[in-house]
Amino acid sequence: MKRGSRHSPEHAELALLLRDLRLEAGLSQDEVAVRLGDRPQSYVSAVEVGQRGIDLVQVRELIQLYGVDLVAFAQRFEERMQTRESERRPPRRRRSS
Repeated sequence: MKRGSRHSPEHAELALLLRDLRLEAGLSQDEVAVRLGDRPQSYVSAVEVGQRGIDLVQVRELIQLYGVDLVAFAQRFEERMQTRESERRPPRRRRSS
């Protein structure tokens, strides 16, 4: 079954991380839109709620505004994904002998 990446848990986590980074940078959606130059505030909102897909170039553009380099961003994203996966896993059952 093929699914769009916008509907995946990974994309949802990406959207949340981008929002968190914007907030940590102390920027409003309006301020980010202005700094992007040609984007409306609704673009930033759509990215942050997962309604809009985003490619690596767009991610890089946003995180640079937030003062985060791509390697640090990737590490943080991976940590969040690992945490999310460990929270979803059911506890292991013990085998009876």
